[in-house]
Amino acid sequence: MPADLLDQLQEKKLRGIEELLDSYQADTSGSGEAQEEAAIADFFVDEGIGLRQSILRLWDYHWTMALVGKIPDRRTHGAKLEALLKRASRLLNRGAKIAHAYAESSRSEVARLAQFEEQCREFPVWVEERMACWELLDRPRAPHDPERVARSRAAFERGECELASDILARLEQGGPLVKE
Repeated sequence: MPADLLDQLQEKKLRGIEELLDSYQADTSGSGEAQEEAAIADFFVDEGIGLRQSILRLWDYHWTMALVGKIPDRRTHGAKLEALLKRASRLLNRGAKIAHAYAESSRSEVARLAQFEEQCREFPVWVEERMACWELLDRPRAPHDPERVARSRAAFERGECELASDILARLEQGGPLVKE
């Protein structure tokens, strides 16, 4: 599926969620029944979790396409992708606030609300990290050093290597990455 089509579908989804949030944001006055308001809060948590998952999948698709060279103008594409991710981030936060307001109004515990709010707080950082990775795609690669490769192969053949499990064990104990 072409990336542009996926972006259009995600854009329509975001537009629909925006309309839904707009229609429910206005009335969190507590005038409804507690059970009904708790159900609304639960609905927004579910929708938010679903939106977050679809955004993660969208990122994975674009990232994979960029890595295999299927996106010719990564700079322009990255700007569009960043705008989409940031918009989703704002919607997630709005949804979490509305869910929280309805949960408070209902005086009920809403399953996964705290988890969803935490994910929403972390999402902008995730977007920044992903876009920093995207920018790395255009950095020049370090030149291939055949001498270094030959030295590494020779050391490996002599048994001068360390198992990954040993490295991890050393790191877990607070030791250095490279054995001294």
